[in-house]
Amino acid sequence: MFYGPDIWDPWLILSQIGIMQSSFYLINGLCLLLLQTITQGTQPTLDQLLSPTRMDLDQSFSSVTILSFFLGALICSMVCSAVVERAWQCLDFCGTMYFLHLISCCIYSGFPLEWEWWAANVLSLVIMVLLSEYMLVKKEQQPIEMDKMWKV
Repeated sequence: MFYGPDIWDPWLILSQIGIMQSSFYLINGLCLLLLQTITQGTQPTLDQLLSPTRMDLDQSFSSVTILSFFLGALICSMVCSAVVERAWQCLDFCGTMYFLHLISCCIYSGFPLEWEWWAANVLSLVIMVLLSEYMLVKKEQQPIEMDKMWKV
């Protein structure tokens, strides 16, 4: 769908990064909304997505934020496998997405110094990369059905 025979297309790459980044925030925001509404009955804030201090395990709502990042990584891995379509590119696109998230967090509230923030983001990155690569490897290993090629 998005790729051709070894053609470097910067607009394609930028659009894939844009799709990945917007789906990352949309999915994590929806997971946070769902989990926090169910568990605590309150509405989430933008701080929970972009402020590293909101992942401090000493606070009561931080476990919901961290859990939503892990759940979001599971769902985003499906988006990654649909957008990237090549297993060997998953690490590149997911790494770029989390790097842009780090820049967003730095702009929003300064450089994250909390170990919980780093642990949650690195683990969710690993989850997303491994699951999306697994799904794409399984897809790439499916046999090519020649019968469908010859039917008009």
